[in-house]
Amino acid sequence: MKNFKKAYTLIEMLMVVAIIGVLASSIIIGLGASRASARDARRITDLKNVQVVLELYYNKYGFYPRQGELTTGSISWADFNTIMTSKEVDLKINKLPKDPSSSSGKSYMYGTNGQAYVLGAQLETDHPSLSESLKENTFGVPCSDKNVYCTTM
Repeated sequence: MKNFKKAYTLIEMLMVVAIIGVLASSIIIGLGASRASARDARRITDLKNVQVVLELYYNKYGFYPRQGELTTGSISWADFNTIMTSKEVDLKINKLPKDPSSSSGKSYMYGTNGQAYVLGAQLETDHPSLSESLKENTFGVPCSDKNVYCTTM
């Protein structure tokens, strides 16, 4: 009797690699929805944190931040960030949070009339918090659009 070494054939190795590839891709696809939900939860948390900063601003100045002579309407998030982090405002904050998918062009939204405000974020999923969200466009923030979460004071 000859002694043969037991070894895996090339076909068996390719089958194992293919099975691992299918399992890995299904896991990655399954995690996509979890990642979107996590980004949505971060967006909502970010807006809640910005609300605290807005209340600090209101307590200091007696109105919510506006842009120049504009008394009612929306302000771009970049301009809002500039106002809130300026040395003149002196709230001791370096920057406001940015949307976790800001590379895709998404941004948070801010609108005000000076005595009230609306903060908004475009969510990726049908999040349960959308039922608590405003349903009409306010101060130029499109709260009635699909998957837009809005909060106010």
